[in-house]
Amino acid sequence: MNARRIAKYRYIRSRRWTSKHKKLLFIIGDIVLLLLLAWQLWPLSDGEIARDQVDMEIETYYEVMVDGHPVFFFSDIDDSLEVSGGAVSADSMVTHKMQAPGFWVNRISFIPSCYGHVVTYAAPKANKVVNLDSVGLRRFIFRQAIRSDNRLAGLQRMQNELHYYVRKHDIADYGFTQIAKYSAEIDKQVDSLQQIVDTLQSINRNAKLSIRYVTRYGVVRESESGDTINRRCRIVRTYHDQFCLVQTLNGTTPVLINPRLSITRGMEEVIKRSKPGGSTPALLKKEGAADASAQKAKEKTKTGTLIIDSVGTYVGEFSVDSIPLLAKEGRGGSLGCIPDGLGKMYYTDGSYYEGYWKNGKRNGFGFYVSPHDYLQAGTWKNDVFKGERLTYNANRIYGIDLSRHQHEHDGKKYSIDWSKLRITSLGSDTKKEVKGKVDYPVSFIYVKSTEGCTVFNSYYNHDYAMARSKGIRVGSYHFFSTTSPGYKQAWEFLKKSKFNKGDLAPVLDVEPNDWQVKVMGGANVLLANVRQWLEIVYKQTGQRPILYVGQTFAHKYLTQATDITGNYLVWVARYGEYQPTWKLTIWQLSPDGRVNGIHGNVDINVFSGYRQEYDEFLKSHTIK
Repeated sequence: MNARRIAKYRYIRSRRWTSKHKKLLFIIGDIVLLLLLAWQLWPLSDGEIARDQVDMEIETYYEVMVDGHPVFFFSDIDDSLEVSGGAVSADSMVTHKMQAPGFWVNRISFIPSCYGHVVTYAAPKANKVVNLDSVGLRRFIFRQAIRSDNRLAGLQRMQNELHYYVRKHDIADYGFTQIAKYSAEIDKQVDSLQQIVDTLQSINRNAKLSIRYVTRYGVVRESESGDTINRRCRIVRTYHDQFCLVQTLNGTTPVLINPRLSITRGMEEVIKRSKPGGSTPALLKKEGAADASAQKAKEKTKTGTLIIDSVGTYVGEFSVDSIPLLAKEGRGGSLGCIPDGLGKMYYTDGSYYEGYWKNGKRNGFGFYVSPHDYLQAGTWKNDVFKGERLTYNANRIYGIDLSRHQHEHDGKKYSIDWSKLRITSLGSDTKKEVKGKVDYPVSFIYVKSTEGCTVFNSYYNHDYAMARSKGIRVGSYHFFSTTSPGYKQAWEFLKKSKFNKGDLAPVLDVEPNDWQVKVMGGANVLLANVRQWLEIVYKQTGQRPILYVGQTFAHKYLTQATDITGNYLVWVARYGEYQPTWKLTIWQLSPDGRVNGIHGNVDINVFSGYRQEYDEFLKSHTIK
């Protein structure tokens, strides 16, 4: 009996305690809910909201899949299906990156449930290219192969121009380092684009093709060392294609971050942070885009990126002083800012300029290279290229040319003291930048032999023999006449001149004025006779002659004769501070130089290049 009573007592007591526990639990639960509700409903301070804000980086790119394997990547594509940022390796691809505000939020309203969740803007929609059928994809691949090949041809032209410059200059020349650096960048672009062309052209006709649009989100912050850290996130959900909820890959929120924002409230804050005081989301900004706010506009010069409509993208120093004027002229960049100072311009046609600007125009030193034109490196004035100013020093290769004028003056005759030949003056017509004292050896001499079909320089044989006896490289030149056929002049030159082993390539001096060209029958007749002379002398000597012309003549007539400039080297006379704007082998920089051992003025010439280039020239352009 006692056992039964004890068991019954215990049962009744346990029921009583269970009921009390349940009531207690309900009370505690209600208190917790009330506290959570109060926590959520308590007004958020600006400090709390700012603490929960993060910077988001959104990356997007496309993958071209061949039989399920990605072989071609590109960052962006326009409505004409023109891609940009192409690569054959994901590691070398430059993704399309954008910056956007984001906020740590709770997945469930009124309950602490962040676990690494962030609300931010959704990435832009994929281009229609991802919906192409197999036929459309093949057309797309074929079009990209053609476009890439055309762009490769333009880059290779730029590469050749830059290589030519680097070969002709060295570290002593102003701007050489910048041009050599950009040349290395173009080399990388050419290699990358060649890989793209090869990859696209090698896709099998029977392969299964597809295109995938890839989006990546990351929370960006700086470490204590100043490095940028990107915490990758996965996409959880998108809202109306405008906002996106993402979560860090490890599902954690940073220490001391305990957000009270709901997803909806987070969206509202994203909008506010994108456009201060506004109610609609601002466009996502490309990485590196200039942010010329009203406060920044008060400052004279800033450094950043300007998007200049229909021109290109400028990166560098810019000014905001002349906005009204430049807006009227159409030269203003982002928010009316203009290039001013040191900067780089990436033109929409693939051209590139790096150097100095003033009021939106190229002024000072800079270089311009294009897929469609020659490299221009030197001084600019109000967007006009003036030319390159050389720095003269003892490392350059100098030479002179001789004729009767170095022996006869004012009815008197003078001999040359060949034991004293030293260049002591580069001429006084224009200012020249010279490092050190002008005291240079004469490295080469050209001696006039004939003119037309009737004139022969009576000093030719002696000057030629003396130059060789002194170990100076020597060559012979002919002065072209518009009154005799080119072939007759060639044979006269060949008959009277010397062409010994080691002699410099023969030269044709062409200097007619416009009236002489007109009387002769025009530019076509002149150039036809010039071709005759060059071809005959080339066949008879085995060495292509060099064409000597003035800068004005070159631009007026030689632009019509690309076959001549493509097959023969050019020696240009331009008496001024700037080097001729022409691809040349020798530049005649002054007519009034001074040389010890020679009476009167002497034409001073400088080889286009330094010792290594000159040695290569001698190997290829001397009589064998």
